[in-house]
Amino acid sequence: MRAPLIAAFALTISAVTHDASAQSISVNRAEISSDAARKMVEACIAYAQRNNLLVGAAVVGIDGVLIDFHLMQGATATNSETAILKAKTAAHWRRPTRELEQWVQTGSNGAPEWIGDFPRAGGVPIVVDGMVAGAIGIGGGGEKGDDCAQHAIDTVIGKRR
Repeated sequence: MRAPLIAAFALTISAVTHDASAQSISVNRAEISSDAARKMVEACIAYAQRNNLLVGAAVVGIDGVLIDFHLMQGATATNSETAILKAKTAAHWRRPTRELEQWVQTGSNGAPEWIGDFPRAGGVPIVVDGMVAGAIGIGGGGEKGDDCAQHAIDTVIGKRR
């Protein structure tokens, strides 16, 4: 009686150990490269110049860490800070900050403000192979901030299908 019980216990332990070892210990994720981030900032600045805008443009990785940034001559310190905050917020929430701004304004979700993010239009996630690979934020530019960000993404990665 004891031998079958020990055998069953050993079989159960080996099955549990096998399942645990078969689980992945890492995740492969797309992340925007520093070269692509630089090109996005340049594309946004070119768009802003063509449209007579003064902006700051920031690109962050999936973790919200700044990869590249530029503040146009004549833009304000606020433009630089909000560009970075919008990029970080878009990466954190994995959605455009315009959507978060609408949530806060309608009262449907106040969490973006409660947890210290910056839910104002101008931040757009960068999607590569269906995964958020970073985000771009535009400080300044008014209603054209989102357009500037999307133009930069489309120029470097290609238009969304």
